[in-house]
Amino acid sequence: MRLKRLTPKVTLLLVLVALHLAPIWLFTYFPTQDGSSHIYNAYVLKEYHKHQNYRLREVYTLNLLLFPNWSSQIIMTAFMHIVPPIVCEKIVISLSIGLLPLAFLYFLYGIDQQRMNFGLGLVGFIFTYHYLLHMGFYNFSLSMPMFFCSLGFWWRHKTNLTLPRLGILYLFLILTYLSHFQSFLQLVVVMTCFATYTHLYQALTDTFGSKNFNRNWRQVLNRLAPLAHFAGLMLPIYFILLAYYLSSTVGDQQDYWQLKRLIQYFFDMKSLVYYSDRHIIIGQLMLVVLAIAFLLTIWDRIQRVIHRDRYQPIWLALIDGKEQFLLMAGGLTWLFFNVPWSVDSGGGWINDRVHIYIFLILLPFFTTNIHRYVQHAFTAVITLLSLYHFGLTAYVYYHLDRETAEMTTAVEMIEPHSTLTVRSSLWDGPNHRTSSYIGPVKYTSPFLHVPAFYCIDNGAVLLNNYEAELPYFPINYKTDPDRWQQSADYVLAWRMENHQDQPDLDQNYQRIHSGTAYSLYQRQKTDTALSWQKRSFNQLNFDFQPAGTPHQADSIVVEPNSWYREHGYGWVTVSNRNGQHNTATAESPNRDFVTDQFDGVFKVDLPNGRYQVKVQFASWPTPKPIQLNLIANDKKVISNWVLPVQNELVGYTYSLEATDGHLTQIVYVEQEKRFEARWQWASCHIERVEN
Repeated sequence: MRLKRLTPKVTLLLVLVALHLAPIWLFTYFPTQDGSSHIYNAYVLKEYHKHQNYRLREVYTLNLLLFPNWSSQIIMTAFMHIVPPIVCEKIVISLSIGLLPLAFLYFLYGIDQQRMNFGLGLVGFIFTYHYLLHMGFYNFSLSMPMFFCSLGFWWRHKTNLTLPRLGILYLFLILTYLSHFQSFLQLVVVMTCFATYTHLYQALTDTFGSKNFNRNWRQVLNRLAPLAHFAGLMLPIYFILLAYYLSSTVGDQQDYWQLKRLIQYFFDMKSLVYYSDRHIIIGQLMLVVLAIAFLLTIWDRIQRVIHRDRYQPIWLALIDGKEQFLLMAGGLTWLFFNVPWSVDSGGGWINDRVHIYIFLILLPFFTTNIHRYVQHAFTAVITLLSLYHFGLTAYVYYHLDRETAEMTTAVEMIEPHSTLTVRSSLWDGPNHRTSSYIGPVKYTSPFLHVPAFYCIDNGAVLLNNYEAELPYFPINYKTDPDRWQQSADYVLAWRMENHQDQPDLDQNYQRIHSGTAYSLYQRQKTDTALSWQKRSFNQLNFDFQPAGTPHQADSIVVEPNSWYREHGYGWVTVSNRNGQHNTATAESPNRDFVTDQFDGVFKVDLPNGRYQVKVQFASWPTPKPIQLNLIANDKKVISNWVLPVQNELVGYTYSLEATDGHLTQIVYVEQEKRFEARWQWASCHIERVEN
């Protein structure tokens, strides 16, 4: 079977899509402000269920409510099971960039395929690289193609919404909601306004559009019945919209831009400007093109009035239903100048997110297919503008990719399951917006969250995770992260003029790497911990017990607050462990133990070699048997071990090869709904085994 030859339009479309996707895959890093933070949090979401990642589980908690802002996290988390995290980001960006022009053309051709100007539809390619994408707002960027897919699908089938089609429409709407609430809000409002105008226009033209019309207002009302049907079908969507809107925006402080700034933003097309003002000319030239399209549309309507049938009303020749797109663009423009820039609980950049839709919604209003030369002219001009916009962007990508690569050369120096805090002279200050290759970056901060790369794929915790402080992201802090800041394993002096001069770090940290604009510091071990590393032994006996209780002379006491960092052995995580005493369990010292309901992590520095380890746990009367698990150096050695339901001391012995100079044991129990399941660790005996 021979393939149908591609038309010039399809060929141009495919070439532009491939060209706009190429930089995403040619360069290692995509230089956005928040992008690396999104990769890291998607990684945390993927790894959180693994008990080996005890640091992540200690610091973070999951926020699994179905709020907007989920799409990019779901996509990246799913693909991380197949490809590396940084590739997952490329997939999300490719979906945002590749789908937007296609969804926009789908929307335009669904409105009027016969009178659609293909060249004008290529405006979607100019909007693929926009300011909000380079801020790293991936969920909003994904919501834009969903917006136009939803609107285009509804427009095509609005007069015949069968049950399967209604299901598809609901799916598009829910996907838009899960991507970003503002796009969802604007989509529902636009659909409602379009439905109202379309049915009202149809009712008026059917009733008053003929020579011998009858002023029967009852007939007009009857023809508006489908509008009530539309409202009924949209009731579940209205409920979702109002429920989230009222819960996230009412009663919070609002921040407004000054009118002068709004006017400048509007006419400079700042929604298309991100690295420098060189992008402004592209938006302004596009406005000139749209102004010409507007004049041609007015001329076409005047011609229709002049050449109308003598019995046709002037208003019917002048108005064809498409003016609703002009009215909607005007409504969005009014919103742009009147809405706040931010609402404390609902996020910011509201004006930016309105502005980017104004001109895309306006395009179906235009009638520019007057002559094929006019159509070719629009195609050529829009294509050239999109290529110039693309070229400016790709040039900056090349240089920022090199700079980001240099900033991440020390990533491999971060030990697994550690904590890292970032120190910077000024959050989002000039240092975060200045490149060694291209100079100042005016509107975004491409280096602000690059430190997140230091905590990806190693189970490390980023203690400056801004997403974890916000309720509309799936990863949140369990408690105030300041409790870990002072004891962080690593400090990254980031984008500071004097990053190599940090005297307050000299006491507890050692600088292990320096780059052009950053230095990496690692916490030093205490003298006690260093002495422990140097000692030689054949066996170790650890006795877990409350503070201040008797212990055997040949054992090493491990109390609830015996910290690994201070001694070279002890607990790694911070939790509500406590010591307990049970005379019914066994003779002293094994009747003492340390207990907790959360994961317990006990770490010992050991010379590399083979060891035999015996652990003992105390059971206690419970309504149901407790299932205990133990992971040693990332290998599960005890899986769902059912403990007795009475006071008893039970032991388990396993062998292990230490290759990284330590033994890290993670104990946890399967939680029960009817009672608080706890582990009770009594002792740990470690004996070196000769080869």
